[in-house]
Amino acid sequence: MAPPEEIKGPEANALPDSATLPAELAALYLCISPAQLADLRKSKRPEGRTGSNSNPSVIRPVEGGAAGPKDPVLYQLGTLREYAKAHPGPSAFDTALNSGLLGWVSAKLPFFAEREPRIKRGKRVLIGGAWDRADPLREQRFIALAKGRIRFTSLTCAEAAVSLWANVASHAAFAEKGLALLRSETQAIESSLAATAQLAQTHPQD
Repeated sequence: MAPPEEIKGPEANALPDSATLPAELAALYLCISPAQLADLRKSKRPEGRTGSNSNPSVIRPVEGGAAGPKDPVLYQLGTLREYAKAHPGPSAFDTALNSGLLGWVSAKLPFFAEREPRIKRGKRVLIGGAWDRADPLREQRFIALAKGRIRFTSLTCAEAAVSLWANVASHAAFAEKGLALLRSETQAIESSLAATAQLAQTHPQD
């Protein structure tokens, strides 16, 4: 993914509202898929009229941002922030993360990752969860992402937990969620085995 040139301004703790993001990064910023963002762009009011920027369920791209069909659709960051404030609930990524062991091993989540692999086997080093809106460094990482200094990759939580990370504490905090799920599953299995043994003692089969 080539770094977009629309992001301007000095590197700081937050991007300005006037900054623009291409659709792929805008969707990532909102913790939704590009397809969901495209649907929001086409959303209409109940009476059939196209919505406006005052409608919090509609996200309008920057007018004139795409001169041709191959030009990227751009979104102003201020518009994305307004939408995020109007929809503060958990994202699909949050739901997947908290959906138990099945979600841990099957659902793909976006992670920030270093641009180049550090080791010969080609493993990319993860930096953190790109959907984690509580991360105080998230805005800075979007600046780095837009400038091509880092990238994002989609992994299951299980894949991320066994990956290399740039920060030991971040890796440990994330991995603990998976370890807790495994402990819970192990305890459930052991409890069922004990219950089966007790059933066999109380009601032995003929």
